[in-house]
Amino acid sequence: MANERFFAVMEETEFLRQKLTVTERDYSEAVSSLIDLAMDDTSASRAAAQILLSTYNGNSYHMDLTDLCVLDLKYVEQALIVLRGRVMLSKEPQEMIDYGQTKFSELERQWEHLYVKNRHKD
Repeated sequence: MANERFFAVMEETEFLRQKLTVTERDYSEAVSSLIDLAMDDTSASRAAAQILLSTYNGNSYHMDLTDLCVLDLKYVEQALIVLRGRVMLSKEPQEMIDYGQTKFSELERQWEHLYVKNRHKD
């Protein structure tokens, strides 16, 4: 009985791992796509910035998940790829693109009001 349960859990884990698999290339392209969007000043840009910053530094930036609703489906897909890439590849998003640290530092400056301690200040 214990062996059956063990193998069932292992099988389910492998199924989920395959379902969530993401390539480094897809992760990199998704980060690049969302960086481009986040550099603008729209509600979609805010959502893109939150995805990127929260996967970059989750202690300092939190994603308001309802903001995903303002994204075109193309960008929702990119956001989900970034989340999967962060989890499944265990790599931070800035590691996935050229000049990533510089671009994420710019992103932090542009969206400094999203920093957790600044978030609800008037």
